[in-house]
Amino acid sequence: MAKEKFDATDFLSSLFHYAHDFNFNHIIFEANRYKVSVNLVRKSATYGNAEVFYVSADTKEFAPVMSSVNGAIEIAELEGKQQATVKTTNLERGDQVFQFRLHEFGNGKYSLDLSI
Repeated sequence: MAKEKFDATDFLSSLFHYAHDFNFNHIIFEANRYKVSVNLVRKSATYGNAEVFYVSADTKEFAPVMSSVNGAIEIAELEGKQQATVKTTNLERGDQVFQFRLHEFGNGKYSLDLSI
């Protein structure tokens, strides 16, 4: 049975809206060869600290989302910037700016931290 791939524009729009509405300031993508997990983290003296699981998916299903994020990061790196921008028509503000940090743990495990 073929599984449906995530729509990158819709997924990223809803993810950024949710993170913004509930004052989360980090979106963490944890990936290995088999799955990608997305967690939201809040580090705040005002709203308190919190970590929430958002979604987990097969890497092939989640490929369009990661491709969109990686494309924004590659453009930022080529321009020599520390901040990347994802533009979607579904966001009221039109685009989302974030800082990024990639951690490689070996054996195909990665963690991508987007600070929004």
